[in-house]
Amino acid sequence: MIRDLSLRNFRNYESAHLEFRPGLNMILGENAQGKTNLLESLVYLSLTRSFRLNDDTKAIREGQEFADIRCTADQQKLEIILHKKGKTLLVNKVPVKRSSEFIGKLNVVLFTPDDLGIFADAPRERRKMLNQEITKISGTYLAALNHLQNLLKDRNTLLKTVSPDLIYLDTLDQKLCEYSLPVIQERKKFIEQINLTLNDEFHEISGMEEKAEVIYNCCVDEADIPHLAEMLKNSRERDIESRMTNTGIHREDITFMLDGKNVIYHASQGQKRMILLAFKLALLSYVEKETGHQAVLLLDDVLSELDPQRQRRLLKRIERTEQCLITAAEIPPHLDTGRISTYRIHDGKTEVSV
Repeated sequence: MIRDLSLRNFRNYESAHLEFRPGLNMILGENAQGKTNLLESLVYLSLTRSFRLNDDTKAIREGQEFADIRCTADQQKLEIILHKKGKTLLVNKVPVKRSSEFIGKLNVVLFTPDDLGIFADAPRERRKMLNQEITKISGTYLAALNHLQNLLKDRNTLLKTVSPDLIYLDTLDQKLCEYSLPVIQERKKFIEQINLTLNDEFHEISGMEEKAEVIYNCCVDEADIPHLAEMLKNSRERDIESRMTNTGIHREDITFMLDGKNVIYHASQGQKRMILLAFKLALLSYVEKETGHQAVLLLDDVLSELDPQRQRRLLKRIERTEQCLITAAEIPPHLDTGRISTYRIHDGKTEVSV
């Protein structure tokens, strides 16, 4: 539960303070007023990074030296200070050195219109999404993933040498297998958990009858060290020739399916939007099962692309969440506003809070 959010010099916010309530919180305002910036600040407090840019300094208000983002999530005070040399993370006003000590204190699930690109994007974007959602829950996964990234960097550097040291390559491959195993196991578990609720979520918010599921395209048929070692052995000649690691968990992918067909080729934009929204809602169940707590749902400009019937279906489903923040230009007149807390944003300022 996000109790309050304070921003200073973040994006177009000079200074802002908002107190949120349980249930549905609607952030209203015209385009380019700062609604998405507000959700972005909460993603920073969840993941320590933006979902929109790679350079943190671009989130600092023009002409300023730093940006400060802070919130109270349940009883914990979380704060991130962005500055020219990096960022400082604080939990209950005490600095923490590693992002792994900060990630997971606040868990948010975000949907934005840009997320629809995930279907046609390169596999690395879907892996990025997969890694992001699992690392918020599993510190073991995050640690194994960091080790793997370093090992892959070392392996690729070795493969680029004129005559690679095969003994050292054997050592790297052994370590790759050891750290790949828990990553594959967590990915399999994640997809299994998502599929437990994805189809029901899809039916509830869309009214469609098609079966929705996600397929995990694993790099090996059997997730154990002997099979991983065999995979790397079979690829070694090709790896040495191409001077890069051609197989492994860094090449894996997931596929969204409707009635057994890849949505990239067989789904309309409306169907894609519905299955992705269902995926985000399934994430809420996954987080709650793994942590015992619900995540906060963030929906950016989701209502404008839905017909009135699906708007009602989605809002009815959201009533079962502990807390949700939705951005919109206005509240559609046919929706019941009795249980909605509303906030109006204009040029980075909170004008009205009801």
